[in-house]
Formats: sequence, C-alpha cells, structure tokens
Amino acid sequence: MLRFALFVDGSNLSGSLTAMNLNIDDYEQFYGAIFKQGLADFEKVTFAIPPVSGILTRVYWYRVGSIDEWDLDQQQAVDALYDRFVNDRELRDQYLQLVGPTNPGLQHQELLKRAWDLCFEKGKAWYNKRRETLLGYRKFSHSVRRSTDLIDIVECGHWKVDILHNEVTEKQLDTSLAVDMLAFEHSYDVAVVISGDADSIPSIKYMKERGKTVAAVEFLSGFPPEQRGRGFSSQLKLAADYVIRIYQMNLVRDGLGKLRTTKV
Repeated sequence: MLRFALFVDGSNLSGSLTAMNLNIDDYEQFYGAIFKQGLADFEKVTFAIPPVSGILTRVYWYRVGSIDEWDLDQQQAVDALYDRFVNDRELRDQYLQLVGPTNPGLQHQELLKRAWDLCFEKGKAWYNKRRETLLGYRKFSHSVRRSTDLIDIVECGHWKVDILHNEVTEKQLDTSLAVDMLAFEHSYDVAVVISGDADSIPSIKYMKERGKTVAAVEFLSGFPPEQRGRGFSSQLKLAADYVIRIYQMNLVRDGLGKLRTTKV
C-alpha cells in the first residue's frame, strides 16, 4: 500500500483559493479529495496494473505563526520609525506631495510633521490589521487541530514587516517544509506538495533522488480543461514526477468548496 503525505504551503493554498473565489468548510475532506485524485493520477502515470491501493498518512500544513513585534504606543518605537521616514527621501517626498496641496501656507518643518503624521497613521492601521489577521489564523489553526488528527498545522512562518511602506515579507515557511520532507521520509512513499514557489524545487529533486515519488498540486478555475492556474511555477511542474490538477468547479460540484458571495 502506497503511503501519501501532503506538504502544504499555507500562503500558496490561501492565494489559490482566493484566485478560485472559494471557501473550504471541511479541510479534512478537501485534503482527502486531493489524495484520491493523486492516487488516481499515480495509477495513470505509472500504468499500474492491477490498480494500487493507498493511504493518506498525514497532512503537514505550514502557516504563518508570528510577526515582527512593534509597540506603536511607545515613543521609542515612534522615534525609530520617524528617523526612517525622514531618511527615506522617496517615501518622505511622496507624503509631502500628498499634504502639500491642502496646506499651502505651512513652513517646511510643519509640513513635514503633517506628512509624518499621515504616514504613521496609515502604517499603524495597516500593522494592526496584520496583527488581527494573524490572530484569526491562530484561532483557525486551533479549530482545525480540535476537529481532526490527520492534519498537523505547523505555525513556522514569520511576517517581517515594513510598517512605513505597508509591506510584509514571509520568512522560514518554505525552509520548514523542505526540512520536514526529509525528516519524515520514512513515513511516506509519495509526497504531494502544494506550493507555487520554485524555491521548493531543490527539495523535490533531492527527495526524488532518495527514491520518493513527488507530485505537485495545481489549482485551476472553471471546469476541466483549463489553462495553467495562477501561483503555480512551470518549473515546479517540470521538477515533480507528476501534477495533480484540482478544478474549482469540481470542488463545488462535490460539495468540497463554496463560491464566495463577494470575490476577494
């Protein structure tokens, strides 16, 4: 019996579901459907006669679990950000241009203060929203852990934030996924990878060299056949042994996903 394990880049999965305008109510059934399609596709690409049997042993789901900590009510943190603002000429000029037309009589220092206040207010609201989003992720992870023993949610990703530019960079998630593919190699025969990032290619190639079969999952909108899905690297497709294609409307038809009332 073939043992399948799923390794899921949570950010890529979230982006794919958003692109397909889908909500998932039961992730155990959702991942089970991916496994069944993966087993069927395995039989096709290997020309297995008689049909092989398989089992889904585990789902390793890697998600963001932490964020840069800033106390924006502390003057020390505000002063540090202000220094960055003043020394970032492009950003500073951008906000000066925003406040200048509505404050034509102000001296430069007062205008600079208005520009800074606007930038800080926007950055603080953006950062607090990110923290709220992370809290929602943690609550969701807790509910999934309570509902199933099949899914192991690994909160390993970290958000590095640029408050003034309202930008976030995700760290560590891909590394943890790659490390675990090797660490758990004795528990599976087929690794099913949900990731659109070409950074996964080295670990995929390495596991193939160690005798593992590796499949990549591609999510596509509409009904079969459709064009290549968004967020999926063509290089990733070439690196994997085979590709499991999951279609939006098949998920809806089978009751595994629901179309969102308002597209994100």
